[in-house]
Amino acid sequence: MQIYMAGIHTDTGKTHVCAAFCAAFKYDYFKLIQAGTPTDSGVIRRFSPNTHIFNEGILLQTPTSPHIAKEIERVEYEAMQIKIPKSQNLIIELAGGLFSPIDEKFCMIDYMQNHKLPTILVAKYYLGSINHILLSIEALRQRHIDILCLVMVGKQEQQVDSFIQQYSKITIIHLPFFNTTNFMQVVCDFKNILKDSNLTF
Repeated sequence: MQIYMAGIHTDTGKTHVCAAFCAAFKYDYFKLIQAGTPTDSGVIRRFSPNTHIFNEGILLQTPTSPHIAKEIERVEYEAMQIKIPKSQNLIIELAGGLFSPIDEKFCMIDYMQNHKLPTILVAKYYLGSINHILLSIEALRQRHIDILCLVMVGKQEQQVDSFIQQYSKITIIHLPFFNTTNFMQVVCDFKNILKDSNLTF
């Protein structure tokens, strides 16, 4: 199974979830486009050293929106031509949020619509996150992109979860923050939660 790991915006914890998911289910990892260093692949390598990591689809050095980095670095590529590796079990981490640009013409969600795969949506708790989460869910549904679940990163806030679940009828999974010391225990718990939710990977 190939799965997108998409976020409601930049820095929601997509790489955090990718590391736990790849370690739990033995999935390969691929970053569609990377702008800036250190790379997200490096984070995966640190926490889940047994994960097979493919080279980034596009690797840019400038830590900014890819369409700007592309111009600064004079790199030529077209968003829709970025190829996904032929791996049976693969997590494809996107960059930024759904409407973050890939190039001058297309956003992440355009690529997802053109290369249809099921999606895990990643978010975290902050003032305004409910709005960003529901807008993201609505956008994915309007484009008929299958959402497997919503992963909330950090300490659970039940009132937030209850509203999102009641409003969107989406499955919510929780993943706490981790470090190298407690990573394997968090991964074990995360795997069990996903299995208990009747989600198959």
